[in-house]
Amino acid sequence: MSVRTKVFFIYVLVILIFSPAVFAEDSAIPDGISIDESVDRAVVMIGDRVKFTIEIEYRRGIEISFPELNDEKVGGFEIKDSGHEVKKAPLSDAFMMKRWYYLASFSVGKRQIPQIEFKYKNTKSGSGEWKSAHTRALNITVKSSLPEGKLPADIKDVKRPLSYFEINWFIVGGLIFIIMAFAGAIFYKLRPKPAPARLPHELALEELEAIRRSFLKSSDVKEYYAGISDCIRRYIERSFNLRAPEMTTEEFLVSLGGSRALSPDQKELLKGFLNACDLVKFAKYAPQKGEMESVYQAAKKFIEETRRAADVHI
Repeated sequence: MSVRTKVFFIYVLVILIFSPAVFAEDSAIPDGISIDESVDRAVVMIGDRVKFTIEIEYRRGIEISFPELNDEKVGGFEIKDSGHEVKKAPLSDAFMMKRWYYLASFSVGKRQIPQIEFKYKNTKSGSGEWKSAHTRALNITVKSSLPEGKLPADIKDVKRPLSYFEINWFIVGGLIFIIMAFAGAIFYKLRPKPAPARLPHELALEELEAIRRSFLKSSDVKEYYAGISDCIRRYIERSFNLRAPEMTTEEFLVSLGGSRALSPDQKELLKGFLNACDLVKFAKYAPQKGEMESVYQAAKKFIEETRRAADVHI
């Protein structure tokens, strides 16, 4: 047999396989239309997906109108996903329309995928009249995942809300008390702590240093001596509980004469210091630079020497 003869026989075989005449022999619908519907499983477990496929074979000149299942349900099944495609058979005028749906049922028992009606018309016949056709109904059995005749042990009835008198208020009150106590402890721990009280000698030394810085800016000698004198007076009043803001230097020294808080040397140092300040404040005495430094050092020395005695009287 020649090569040309072999090619001819192969061509005839292909035409016979894909010709509309073959479709017409297997189809119960005229006009050369063939329908095939199927499911991938006839028995499924509850909630499982089953693939439902519809295949329609038709020749050129046939127009197919397939319904859109917009309610997302087919019989007792829910449509979870779907798709479609159309393919043309090679070396012929035949076409294949394929639609598939993934269905699931959430109730057990016998379920049925009902007939699905679609329409078609022959555009070559001239009338263009729409005709109806439908798929076959398919039966599917949906089974439970539990053993037959047994109910799940972990399913319990829904409890109603508790009434006011059913609440254990003793426990609720205890929990509230514990929460409030815990919150109070955290607040007490994180609260800003007050600064420790300053001692009289600390305040006096800081004030003395501030008077000195002010004098270096203003060069006011009288204000400088008056400030140092008032600083020492306030220090003694705070340290030894002596209230004598209006006393003269002599009266102030007399009030300290009977005090045992100061030693005789400290009293003598204070006397010389206050008298030196009075000369500048009231006698218009003009001290030298060395004297101004000496009065500052004398005041500082008096504070540092009496600080321990002052701490005892606080």
